[in-house]
Amino acid sequence: MGLPMKIYGRVAVGGTFDNFHKGHEALLNEAFKIGRHVIIGITSDDMASKKGHGIEPIDIRRKYVIRWIKEHYPNRSYEIVVINDRYGPALYMEELDAIVVSPETYHVALKLNRERISMGLKPLEIVRISYVLADDLFPISSRRIRAGEIDRSGRRMFPIRVAIGSTNKSKVKPVIAFLRALFPRASLDITPVKVDSGVPEQPIGDETYLGAYNRAKSALESIGADYGIGIESGIFPHKYLKKCFIVYQVACVYDKYGNVSFGTSKGFMLSESMAEEILKGKTLGDIAKRISGRTDINENEGIVGFISRGVVTRYDLSYDAVKAAFIPRFSPEYYKYNFNEYDPYDKK
Repeated sequence: MGLPMKIYGRVAVGGTFDNFHKGHEALLNEAFKIGRHVIIGITSDDMASKKGHGIEPIDIRRKYVIRWIKEHYPNRSYEIVVINDRYGPALYMEELDAIVVSPETYHVALKLNRERISMGLKPLEIVRISYVLADDLFPISSRRIRAGEIDRSGRRMFPIRVAIGSTNKSKVKPVIAFLRALFPRASLDITPVKVDSGVPEQPIGDETYLGAYNRAKSALESIGADYGIGIESGIFPHKYLKKCFIVYQVACVYDKYGNVSFGTSKGFMLSESMAEEILKGKTLGDIAKRISGRTDINENEGIVGFISRGVVTRYDLSYDAVKAAFIPRFSPEYYKYNFNEYDPYDKK
């Protein structure tokens, strides 16, 4: 059993609450779960206007907040205050116990506590919720809703554009299959792009990661995609066992905000003679063609498929590598990702 939830007397939560969406719901829900009395700060029209044009008037923003509270917490104690600066009344309220924040505003809460301590007030307990993700695995935000990318529930309004940094069908097919499984509700626009990996034809060790990164970034930038995906197959010598060489597929996912994530496939061991050929300048593809007698093997099952007699194929390795590379995308708050949520009040 987990630890019992800590309950506080007075809890603050604040935001613009423009285009009220699931992220706002998560903030409010957490505040009402842990607080006996919730103080909700809504930015004034003057403060909100500094974030850009198109933000709803405060009367509309407040109406959506109240409507949600009446539907979900009709009998709970709360108050709504208008805030004209980044801290609002949380800066000076002596009886306040905790504040609920999103990953984007966590740093503001840290600065708030420093200010409170300098004023002789107790620091607040900071409760940080996770990102609430849209269909495309980017966070739901009012900015994205205003731009027409998503609706208030996080549904993608036009296809997710993905660039694959290869035209080799043994890489392209598993990526497409995985993306269709990953984004079942969204339309996809997937484009294979021929790019330069920037590393030797047969990368060894960390060159493999760099090659996957270069492929993903170059592919994304070439067509202005939401995601770029690069896959590179590399040889990894064992640090202590000199005759042990493991082959891994390394996948890189690079997104339009500049965030990067990596993943690898299952590994398999090369024979000593194969490893010696690699060290003399041969590639896995060269070896695959020689031992199989086929010129098309690298576009199909690859050397792993030939060695394993079809039990594991190159398709399997690419699929697993891309799948692993997307793991951080489900919890981006732990990776300090940047999603370009510009805060004009953050004076760094």
